[in-house]
Amino acid sequence: MTFDGTYEHVTAAGLAPLPVQRPIPVWLGGSSGAAYRRMGRIADGWFPQVLPGPMLDAALAIVRDAAIDSGRDPVSIGMEGRVSWGDGGAEDIVRHAAKWRDAGASHIAVNTMGAGLATVDDHIRVLAESAAVLDLTRS
Repeated sequence: MTFDGTYEHVTAAGLAPLPVQRPIPVWLGGSSGAAYRRMGRIADGWFPQVLPGPMLDAALAIVRDAAIDSGRDPVSIGMEGRVSWGDGGAEDIVRHAAKWRDAGASHIAVNTMGAGLATVDDHIRVLAESAAVLDLTRS
């Protein structure tokens, strides 16, 4: 596909192989009322840009109301929380993931950037440890 727009130009873009799942799930991020309403209207999932607490509660209410107004079940919209590996290690990951779970997150991402890890193997080790303490390992 080639696209020429006012602000963007894309030449011969494509995706191969094509995803098996159809329709392709669309997840959105943002941190404004308009973005939250858009997530409620059309998103399969969203990436909150705020931590669990009053600001997330307010965002969730907007997403929920927009979904209902659009005839959608708000429960069907996924939410991905993000936790960061830091000095607190696995204990912090578990504590912060629990806050996201309590807030209704359906997915969790573990961020290892900025954690002082030196090698790819260090990042993989930390992610494996995170998966283990969050009971996400598969047999």
